[in-house]
Amino acid sequence: MRIAIIGNSGSGKSTLARQLAAVHTLASLDLDIIVWEPGQVGVLRSREAMMADAKAFCESNDRWVTEGCYGELTRHVLEYSPVLLFLEPGVEACLANCQSRPWEPHKYASKEQQDERLDFLLTWVREYYTRDDDLSLRAHQAVFDSYRGPKHLLTHAVERTFIDVQPLRWFSHQIDDFAARFQACKIPESAWTHAAHLVVGLWHVHRYGAEEALLRLRAGIRRLNESLGGVNSETGGYHETITACYVRLLEQFLRAEPAAALPDRVAMLLDSPLAAKRMLLAFYSSERLMSTTARAQWVEPDLAPLAIATVLENHVRA
Repeated sequence: MRIAIIGNSGSGKSTLARQLAAVHTLASLDLDIIVWEPGQVGVLRSREAMMADAKAFCESNDRWVTEGCYGELTRHVLEYSPVLLFLEPGVEACLANCQSRPWEPHKYASKEQQDERLDFLLTWVREYYTRDDDLSLRAHQAVFDSYRGPKHLLTHAVERTFIDVQPLRWFSHQIDDFAARFQACKIPESAWTHAAHLVVGLWHVHRYGAEEALLRLRAGIRRLNESLGGVNSETGGYHETITACYVRLLEQFLRAEPAAALPDRVAMLLDSPLAAKRMLLAFYSSERLMSTTARAQWVEPDLAPLAIATVLENHVRA
């Protein structure tokens, strides 16, 4: 997984990069670090030094995210075929984010020094839309338009589901990598989200069929929970009925889309009512589903038969 983020100052690049790095265990590079001389405000390094450091970062890490407002430097990063995210939430959002930005010690010696440059920064943010230099909207749009790899233009706040799995929807080998990390207990707790459960479940049912997928998921979820310090007990950890329900529903989902490639199926799943966290309450009462018996062994639904159509009907009615 490789991701490059570009956009105006205050567009949310740093925040998104931190979240993606934490969720997907990525090495992270703020391009400001390699553009400016350390300890000196406003002093550029040589172009050769910037490019060499960007190359070294990209080639020394298999999984990474970069973020910055530098068009040429981002083009250089794109040679390594990442997913490109272009953040453009509008000038008002960027200005508000800049005004509420906490101290960035890697850029300024003190919060006071950072605040002294706030007026300059706000003016610079506004001029993003009229300048034509390497750090302008015009330059960023050209980078985005010319890139032939996977890319997204993001104009609104980023949804948590996007942070969880969106970069995985593009290439089958990236989904395979995520499943391999699950099997090796190398998914951090912050990344073991509801959406991540769905992706791992879909991959297993797609690869092995429902019966073997359940066996592998049962063992794998227990093992991962324990590796993260959790306990699989009658009150917490692995839940047999929930896991078995999702395996059966994912099997139905795959049969309904037999011709779609796996990355497309992942995207469709996460955009569907099946991705809702309380989806199983269409089939079970809360008391039955969360009982110690249902956690320990398979328990039949008490509200409706286990069928995708039930979820879709409830979704339409809602």
